[in-house]
Amino acid sequence: MTEVMGVGRVNYLLRTVVLAAFAGLGYLGYEQVAGALEDQRAEVAARDEKIRQLDAQLVVRAQEVEGLKEDVAERDAQLAELATAMRFLKMDHRIARLSVLDQERGPRGRTKTTVRFEELNSEGDVVGETAEYTLPGQVAYIESLVIKFGDDYVEQGDAWRGSSICLFRRLFAETQTPEEGFPLDQVGQPPASYTDDRFPDLVSKLWKRFWDYANDPAAAEAVGVRAIHGEAPFIELRPGSRYLVELRSSGGLSLRKE
Repeated sequence: MTEVMGVGRVNYLLRTVVLAAFAGLGYLGYEQVAGALEDQRAEVAARDEKIRQLDAQLVVRAQEVEGLKEDVAERDAQLAELATAMRFLKMDHRIARLSVLDQERGPRGRTKTTVRFEELNSEGDVVGETAEYTLPGQVAYIESLVIKFGDDYVEQGDAWRGSSICLFRRLFAETQTPEEGFPLDQVGQPPASYTDDRFPDLVSKLWKRFWDYANDPAAAEAVGVRAIHGEAPFIELRPGSRYLVELRSSGGLSLRKE
């Protein structure tokens, strides 16, 4: 009987030890799992913080990209404006051609030159009526009245004040006085090339009061005029040659062999 009780106690003790061992192992397993979960939570939190930082960086980059787009758009607009200004600066707004039809020596060595005067459009086609003149000489002068506007108007490509304008007043030779020359455009009236609905009053007023504005700088400046005066380029005419009379928007007249 005593032996049976001893065995029972031993078994109880063993069971207690085994249960304690399992309990200890369970606790250790829980600690490990809890530690692993805590590590995962910390890793997720670190990743979330990294994602938040990246999102913030993306917002900043997006703002920078928008700013760059605005800069590019502004620069494109500036380049377009500059290109327009350069186009107007180089554009010949009024062009004419002087063609030598005949040239001969007269009595006492005097030269007579017959020429054709014709106005051209920007494509080089003849516009308006042509006229022929016989000049008592070999050197031809083309006298014109020229109006030049302020540089700002040229840069902005203003419809009328974005270019110099001129009136072909008369054609004469070196042996003539200007008064003896051949009239071209009608003084005091807008040339046919400048009849337009955009600024007819301005153009008409400038031509009608040309010399008044030329002698009143304040009045000229008030309507955007930078310079207003006469010009008379001249050239020696050669048989069979053709010469172009050009008016550049940023300057005055030029006369050159075609």
